[in-house]
Amino acid sequence: MIPFALRWSRPALWLQAHIQRRRRARRFRTHDGINGHCPVCDRTVRFVDWQDNARESPLCLRCGSVPRQRALQHVLAASLDLANARVHESSPSLCTFQALRARCRSYVASYFVPGRSPGARLGAFCNVDLGAQPFPDAAFDAVVTQDVFEHLPDPRGALREIARTLRPGGVHVFTVPRTLGVATRVRAELRDGALHHRLPPEHHRDPSDPRGSLVMTDFGDDLEAIVQSNGLRCRVERVLQAKAGIPRMVEVFVATKG
Repeated sequence: MIPFALRWSRPALWLQAHIQRRRRARRFRTHDGINGHCPVCDRTVRFVDWQDNARESPLCLRCGSVPRQRALQHVLAASLDLANARVHESSPSLCTFQALRARCRSYVASYFVPGRSPGARLGAFCNVDLGAQPFPDAAFDAVVTQDVFEHLPDPRGALREIARTLRPGGVHVFTVPRTLGVATRVRAELRDGALHHRLPPEHHRDPSDPRGSLVMTDFGDDLEAIVQSNGLRCRVERVLQAKAGIPRMVEVFVATKG
């Protein structure tokens, strides 16, 4: 097995991004698209529709970002001065890893690999369990998570840890799929060290795991109330910017430590 230090090193990630960009160019060369400006790679690009999902399509042919990632980047840039910000991003996509690493004064990107020491290096990343983080109090100006919380066994514990690691006035900017008109429900839970399913298993695509990532929670109307009950004020930004490749509304949540 290729060690993490090599497989997830910055040169390997740069090569992976280059290969993926060439593959996208070949795969979508005959697709209709629209030109616009991508807020993730900060370039004039072509966006192409590739699936019927407002959060995942159209695709930026240059960096591979999708609407939820571009909407989050737009809201994040409007929420703080990235050039002087200390940012922690959990489970980043390759495109947002490259964008934030280039724009932030201090940027920590993390994944969680059970069995490895908290804070251990995983190539360009740090091993971090969002529910038990190795960082000191008030370490960051912002924490970023993109479609992460639906996969956590204890999202409330992770929210409390994020609140602890944010400075006063710091923000947790995040996306999560949710269904309006219903309450949040638990699909699966860890109990007595074992996984118990309440609903049929559902998995989302995971770039770091070909098996996909199990959905633990379906969030609903009460998402903001859940965030606020764990120490953060929460608001939702609804982003719609066709020229930025966001032709249909995408929700981005901003939770502030107050």
